[in-house]
Amino acid sequence: MKFWLGGLLCTMALASCETDLDDSSIKFTPRLVVNSFVNSDDWFSVQVSKTIPMSDTTAPDFIENAKVVVNDGSQDFTLTYNLGLSKYLANFKPVAGKQYTVQVSMPDFATAKGQMTLPNKLNSPKSTWLDNTGVDPDGFATGTLTCHIADPQSERNYYEINLYRFDDFIQEWVIMPPTTTDPFLSQNAVKTDLGGYLLDDRTFNGGKRTFDFITSFGSAGSTYKYLVEVRSLSDEYYRYLQSVANYRKSSNLFSDPTPIYSNIINGRGICAGASIQRDTIQ
Repeated sequence: MKFWLGGLLCTMALASCETDLDDSSIKFTPRLVVNSFVNSDDWFSVQVSKTIPMSDTTAPDFIENAKVVVNDGSQDFTLTYNLGLSKYLANFKPVAGKQYTVQVSMPDFATAKGQMTLPNKLNSPKSTWLDNTGVDPDGFATGTLTCHIADPQSERNYYEINLYRFDDFIQEWVIMPPTTTDPFLSQNAVKTDLGGYLLDDRTFNGGKRTFDFITSFGSAGSTYKYLVEVRSLSDEYYRYLQSVANYRKSSNLFSDPTPIYSNIINGRGICAGASIQRDTIQ
């Protein structure tokens, strides 16, 4: 929801540099905002809010009393609202290869609908790590974290690569912005908000690719521990993340804001899925 709000605020700021915006004749019709980011490891979930007028700078609360129904191609499932997560939850995890339709209805709003197919999970070789493969500018030893992608043939595939290290002090996984000298990633991949890489298989369809990332000296704490996450993205998920990255690049007063991708009929938001392969290295 913050991306839709941010885009509206940027547009207002740009317009105010030239002339006052007269919106008195614009009729605002609120619509449902439906966000359903699902993956192969978690329960199917949907978050619902609503659009706001341009003059309103306060983000709306999440809607708790909507009717949210998910269809898996053969039957309907009515989701239950979870107050702690601020989401509607199903009692099942999405299955790769299945197409899901999300429908959200509520009085005084048009019924919103989105659709996506969960991609198949990768069957790639396990990621590896080697120490003492190089040195940094200060002369300290660096390592190499290697990620493999075995791309399925005869289909368009999209991927997101995220790297994490385990922090011994806080006892949690923390995002590790990838450092790489790989020219393919530098020329073809897009950086995401998490600090990972977003790419598609248009240049290596059906092939196997290896991506090397540099790990800095002491980055893993007293005992190194890394997590490599490769997400196989649905087309909707890829287009959404790509539009967010483009929006971040263009969100200033002197450029036209890039719209955030939405595939929700009669509303805004995104219905998208990812299948995840995770490799823990220690």
